Amino acid sequence: MSEMARPKLNDADKKAERLTVRFRPGELEELLNQAEISGLNISELVRRRALEKRVAAVTDLKMLSELRRLGGLIKHLFNETNGLYRHKTSALLDELQAAAVRIGRKREDV
Repeated sequence: MSEMARPKLNDADKKAERLTVRFRPGELEELLNQAEISGLNISELVRRRALEKRVAAVTDLKMLSELRRLGGLIKHLFNETNGLYRHKTSALLDELQAAAVRIGRKREDV
C-alpha cells in the first residue's frame, strides 16, 4: 500500500515568517498541555490563538461523536420496539441533546 504525498503548497500558503516568544516559568508547560488536549502542535495552537481562531479540544469532538452514536442507537431502539419505550427514549434523546449543547458552548469558550 503506497502512501499519498502531501500536496505542494503555493508560495502564498507557505509559512516563512518566524516569531520568537519568551514565556514565564510554567506558561510554556500550560501551552503544551493545551496543545495536547486540542491535538495540535504548539506552533499551530499559538498561531490560532493569536489570530483568534477556534481551538477545539479533541476530547470534545470525540464526545460529540459518541453522543451522536448513542442518539442513533436510541433511535434504532425506538424503531425496533415500534415506540414501546417512547417516553424513555424521548427523555434520553433530550439529555443527549442538552449534553451536546453544553459541549458546544464550552468549545466556543476555548
